[in-house]
Amino acid sequence: MSDTAFNDDLLEKELFGGDSDELDMDEMMGIGGLDDGSEMAGAAISAVDMVVSPSKEVKDEEMVEAKPEEPKLQAQVPKLEIELDDPAGALTVLEHAPRTRSSAAKSKECRTYDILPTMAFLNQYQVHAAAAVANMRWVFTGGEDGYIKKWDFNATVNNKQPLTLGQRHSHVDSVAKGGVMASYWEHNDVNESGVDVLSPVYSMDVHSEAMWLVSGMKSGNIGLWTVRHDEGRRITLLSKHKKPVSVLRISPDEYGLVSGSWDRAVLYWDLNTGKLARAFAGHMSQISSVEFQPWSVDQFRAQQGQELDTESSDKRASPVLLTTSIDGQCLLWDMRAPKALPQSFLLPRKTPPWATSACWSCDGRRVYVGRRNNTVDEYELGMGSQPTRTLKLPMNSGPVTALAMMGNNRSLVCASTDNVRMWDLETSVERRSSVPFQIIPGHHGGTISTILIDETSRYMLTTSGTRGWDGSSNNVFLGYEVSPIG
Repeated sequence: MSDTAFNDDLLEKELFGGDSDELDMDEMMGIGGLDDGSEMAGAAISAVDMVVSPSKEVKDEEMVEAKPEEPKLQAQVPKLEIELDDPAGALTVLEHAPRTRSSAAKSKECRTYDILPTMAFLNQYQVHAAAAVANMRWVFTGGEDGYIKKWDFNATVNNKQPLTLGQRHSHVDSVAKGGVMASYWEHNDVNESGVDVLSPVYSMDVHSEAMWLVSGMKSGNIGLWTVRHDEGRRITLLSKHKKPVSVLRISPDEYGLVSGSWDRAVLYWDLNTGKLARAFAGHMSQISSVEFQPWSVDQFRAQQGQELDTESSDKRASPVLLTTSIDGQCLLWDMRAPKALPQSFLLPRKTPPWATSACWSCDGRRVYVGRRNNTVDEYELGMGSQPTRTLKLPMNSGPVTALAMMGNNRSLVCASTDNVRMWDLETSVERRSSVPFQIIPGHHGGTISTILIDETSRYMLTTSGTRGWDGSSNNVFLGYEVSPIG
């Protein structure tokens, strides 16, 4: 058996424990449909070899021969089959100040939180994506059924539609409030014949004041929809991706949009013109998450060369974009340098290639990446490419599929197949007398697709869905009320 065949078999077992019913292996790793002799296929296969090579047993002579090839593998960058616009759009995040985010002082200074599930939004299908406006007035969801649903969160919190006794039976005792659906509309895409067809919603984000909403489609198109006026009207389709759009993130200034797809491409869109501003080429498989480093008005002024009001302000020169892919790659991109290679965070030894979620700490100094082997890797900027520590969940808890940071910058919410947990990052993992996390009741036995926390850390939402990848869903969509403690 050749080395390439051996690596493909090993990687398939690490990812799925066998054959996958959802996708074949070439589709998952992003090398399907390419000729074996093409440059892109060679780069992708080389990346697979590089990812799984720590788990192979090789002789000393083979290790010596492989060392000279390492710089060559690191320098290879896959070419994207994306046509750039001429003229290109603008990198709006460098030209406009970011939106000022609201915050609660008590929530930022507390030691921990009491998180209690009280709301259930009844849904019969998988929820792949969820988004909410800044004040949590409206919540939007989309999933496998091909509809975008708008929920009245204020009416839900105020218990305008209580759950019946039969509906409460499948949830914990504290869940008594039913989700109030305000409206919904068809998530229509356009096929090759120009006819509207329903498409699953693979990703979503919404304007902070619900002016418009963006959604990712199976064909690779991105839909831009009106929300506040003439709700549900499709304004336009942004068409560059070739496969399902798995991630959408509106830029901090809300004039730009970053999209990630199963075609391995990460694209920055100028929403003022609808043109492509930049394509990020570096990932070898499907994009799983995209997150902007926390970026304030003072930091934007420093980037523009303006004088700051206080000497203690963070003078970081440029926003940084964090991207991860399903094979475990984690890359950091400097938005000012379009041709620079990204900084890469490496996989720890004996860690299977997998990453579906990543998040920043509130101060933008650390990155957390969820792994398949029940762990969360913590990376610190300026401390090298290896993780500074690894948070280990209990055995058999399942892959970590969603992560989110609470407002106090020390409580990390991580979701795995068995439960949702809140990890206290300031509790030493070496102390056997204390448990460094607490279990948040509600979810059990399903893949979590989204953890959504409002800007004041008063409410939290969790949705169940596979996002088209490996796993199972129980179609549960829960809302939590959060109280600061200490």
